[in-house]
Amino acid sequence: MRIGDTAQVQRACGLLGQVQAIQRFNAETGLCFTRIGLTGERASLVVEHPDHPPLHLEVDYGISRQALRALLTAQGLPTPPEPADHDYIMVAPRPNGPGPIRHGYALRELCDTGAWTDYHEGRSWQGEITDIVYEPASTDLLVRLDGVPWRVTVKLSVRERGDLVGAAYSVVDRISTLVDTPSAVQREQMRHGEMLT
Repeated sequence: MRIGDTAQVQRACGLLGQVQAIQRFNAETGLCFTRIGLTGERASLVVEHPDHPPLHLEVDYGISRQALRALLTAQGLPTPPEPADHDYIMVAPRPNGPGPIRHGYALRELCDTGAWTDYHEGRSWQGEITDIVYEPASTDLLVRLDGVPWRVTVKLSVRERGDLVGAAYSVVDRISTLVDTPSAVQREQMRHGEMLT
């Protein structure tokens, strides 16, 4: 997903909208979208469940929630449909709650197209989000910036209160700070090809 490219942002956020709804509603069963690849003509998804081997899928960005759920169900993953009012439930999960539930909430916050287009406009950097990866304590965005040899990993803690609200805007701000005024630790990380923020 190229940040600032309205068409790419809309298609990637459209997919994230479908993924986050399935993730949030099925997180308590152990279902987790552990990797979402956002480069190429089709998106790549890695879905894990404690009772199944990891499932690797390639899907169209415009896939419907029902079609995505059907793909998962066909592979034996339990994904019942969410209630009709599920998209309107906006309660932030507890900081010490299960990671997959918080991951689903992080994905919902990352669907905000305005952060990746209007809010990013005029920033000193350009780049793309290549992957969104779930780790036990964080939802990580892997970002490739134009014109630099290093990659950026933006960690959204799934354990700390408040770290997820407005996450998409926070990511834009954190990358801007990293590019414009990197800390001494970050400058050292640049030399090794991987930046954390």
